[in-house]
Amino acid sequence: MDHAPASPGAHRRTPTARRIVGVVLALLLAPAVVVTLARAVGYDRRTPFAQLVSVTPWFGAWALLVGVAALVVGLAVRPRRALLVVAAVAGSVVVVQAAWWAPLTTAGPAAPAAAPALRVMTVNAFVGRADADAIVRTVRDEHVQVLAVEELSTALLGRLHAAGLDDALRHRVTGSVSAGNRGSGLWSSLPLTDADTGESTWFAMPSATLTAGSGTAEATPVRVTVVHTVPPSVGSTSIWTSDLDVVRDRLAAGTMRQVALGDFNATRDHAAFRDVLGGRFADAADRGGHAVLTWPTNRAFPPLVGIDHVLVDRADRVDAVRTVRVPGSDHAALLATVRPVLPRG
Repeated sequence: MDHAPASPGAHRRTPTARRIVGVVLALLLAPAVVVTLARAVGYDRRTPFAQLVSVTPWFGAWALLVGVAALVVGLAVRPRRALLVVAAVAGSVVVVQAAWWAPLTTAGPAAPAAAPALRVMTVNAFVGRADADAIVRTVRDEHVQVLAVEELSTALLGRLHAAGLDDALRHRVTGSVSAGNRGSGLWSSLPLTDADTGESTWFAMPSATLTAGSGTAEATPVRVTVVHTVPPSVGSTSIWTSDLDVVRDRLAAGTMRQVALGDFNATRDHAAFRDVLGGRFADAADRGGHAVLTWPTNRAFPPLVGIDHVLVDRADRVDAVRTVRVPGSDHAALLATVRPVLPRG
């Protein structure tokens, strides 16, 4: 039986469809490439990169999905060069991001048995809406010795007192506490000296000195600072970077052991946050050997980013890093055990 010859358009439709698929996949991959490049070169101090870089790992996951799709389609059709190029670029994005996150797969070295332990906790109280009883209960259950509270309002301060926080942690310093969200507080079971209310920035960042392991041969003075920077919202990125620069300079100027904990409003992917770390400090999440996602916790989906941190001197050890949900807050509380290690002469 004779067959009618195929129309000329039939030979063109399949290659055209393949080209469309390739273009669509390339366009879907483009945002992940752009954000990864911005993170790589540290271009994240302006909108929209300040916001997008905060979710860099999610762009990496998106690149993985696009790359797998391009690879599957590319291996199934001919010609396939463009699709395989898309898959290769996506694979490069995934490999680069995996290298950035590799430190989170391995916990830091163990502390010497004699090193003093300092159990610390930070929580952003969401304009004072956090459940005071839940905060105090966590302090007691986790044997917290140092507590940082951001967005501390006058009303929450009263509720925390009524819940027994001042009985559990008898020493405190607060700054800018009012009906709004500018206040921060630092509580400690250990005496605090050289207190500073830290009211030189929009959000107060109080600090004080305590002695870890007091009365032992390993007793170590530690300067503790509550951190809360302005978020990198559209129109406020310059203030955000200025706040992080203030934090960097304050910590770098300290001559004793440092612990900085709070809502940095920055992730480990932000260059400004890595500037704070510099060559001296380490993030508890890195030392704990796993990612810590703390915001937002008041949505139907799980937390997306880790903007709450505990920073320590690199020589110090960190373990028992975990998060706890706090009703009423949009941040998870972040807890860690810090073990200052005295330098050996």
